[in-house]
Amino acid sequence: MALINPEHLFSQADALLLQIGRGSLRQADLRRTFSNAYYGLFHAILTAAADEALGRTRRKDPLWTLAYRSVSHQRLKSICNDLQAATLKPKIRRYEPPGGFGGHVITIAGAVSDLQDRRHAADYDPSLSFLQTDARAALQTARSAVNRLAHLRADQRRAFLYLILFEPR
Repeated sequence: MALINPEHLFSQADALLLQIGRGSLRQADLRRTFSNAYYGLFHAILTAAADEALGRTRRKDPLWTLAYRSVSHQRLKSICNDLQAATLKPKIRRYEPPGGFGGHVITIAGAVSDLQDRRHAADYDPSLSFLQTDARAALQTARSAVNRLAHLRADQRRAFLYLILFEPR
């Protein structure tokens, strides 16, 4: 199975931002960087969720792919917005691990929401111009969120990923 490696998306974005000798970067390159930043984080979360549900050893199983593909961008953002609320909705609070979701989950959730908004702006709003510093910041945000995801406490990780996979009612 050829998984989408988030670091490959991030490296591709780095290469776009490191083009030397061409003067200022093209808007297309800057816009692509925002997209790569978001999609790197998106695919890291999907891989982690499917691994949590079925295990890494089952990545070739069609059920692993079903879990991976079950998460929509809208659903991911909705859960991430819910997790950032000052007071969790009862349907979310019910699954909160002992000690809470913690700062890492809140930071990851904020990164998802922010990067998805930036990707939409970069992909769909022709009236905007983007700066290299903002593109670099988005890429750093994505990398940091992926790192935080990898270092979550087991109970926080499980609750976060299960909320993404399974809609609480």
